[in-house]
Amino acid sequence: MTLTCDKQQLQDALSLAIRAVSTRTTSPILECVLLSAQEDTGLTLSASNLEIRIDTSPIPAEITKEGLVALDAKLFSEIIRKMPGEVISLTADNKNSVQVKSGRSRLMINGQPGDEYPVMAEREPINQGYTVKTNVLKEMIRQTIFSVSTDISKPVLMGELIEIKDSMMRMVAVDMFRISYKSTPLIDVNEDSKAVVPVKALSELSRMLPSDTNDEIKVSLTEKRIIFEYKNFTLTSNLLEGEFIRYDQIFNEDFLTMVQVNRLELLNSLERAVLVATENKMVPIFMDITDDDLIISATSDLGETEDGIPCKTEGSPILMKFNPRYFIDILRAVDDEDVVLKFNTKLSPCTVIGVDDESSFKYLIVPLRQE
Repeated sequence: MTLTCDKQQLQDALSLAIRAVSTRTTSPILECVLLSAQEDTGLTLSASNLEIRIDTSPIPAEITKEGLVALDAKLFSEIIRKMPGEVISLTADNKNSVQVKSGRSRLMINGQPGDEYPVMAEREPINQGYTVKTNVLKEMIRQTIFSVSTDISKPVLMGELIEIKDSMMRMVAVDMFRISYKSTPLIDVNEDSKAVVPVKALSELSRMLPSDTNDEIKVSLTEKRIIFEYKNFTLTSNLLEGEFIRYDQIFNEDFLTMVQVNRLELLNSLERAVLVATENKMVPIFMDITDDDLIISATSDLGETEDGIPCKTEGSPILMKFNPRYFIDILRAVDDEDVVLKFNTKLSPCTVIGVDDESSFKYLIVPLRQE
């Protein structure tokens, strides 16, 4: 393999591919990034930890000899970053040693055969494909991902459900104490589908996607994988197996008490309340709702706090006990000026929704038992 390419374009591609490099593995080749040089396309970088794979779009390169080679991702990235010039030359010999040259600087890095780099699986037929705006998908992930479970005994909950139903895309995360739900309409999608995507894949995807553009990303589903294709990369992820919780049967439209409150006022009050928490210890908060007043209080070994927030109340007075961090995660994620809290009994979950249907989010939080 012999080629010349732009240093910045190579760095940008490396910064994308390296996200899929395995950091804990007994297989040294999984610590590598795969370089593939093809005269008719350019230089493509790939990396995989056997759960997700990232392939960059080909970057322009002057290729005089095609080839494949796998290089230690961290070392190669550092070498490219510290090279002095704006143009990089790469030359691989028949023992997979690669010379990296820029200006008067030259380094050698020992690689591994590219044809030994593991593939996740053979390509499968596409069962469904659709497109969604990048900023919409990024926002959907941001507003739900914090509710993904970390319980390894329930692996299917260690990802998010992406469900296509009735021309709507829904993302749902559940950790047995709360549920996060976000939806958006899709155009020209008639088939329903569902897939549970690992949190690692969605987390990396969110970091890779720009938030200030109105571009589209293509989503394709196979029987065992989901593929996200953007203009400068493709991310492929295995799907999680198992039956996801029937979240739609858990949300209850009934309520005995409903409260409309300013989101930032409630968030600030809860953040003040957790200041009395001791290190690494969850201090519960009480929500006491009477008339048009919401009182938040908390007590710990460090002290106590009480806050009053004006609100619009409908229904009966109620006193509830919650983990405050569950509410804080939600209130930081949504952007609405006001939110609505719905309660039934002191042991029933609280539902958090927007003031109008355009918010398209809803959350459920399980209360703590009151002793």
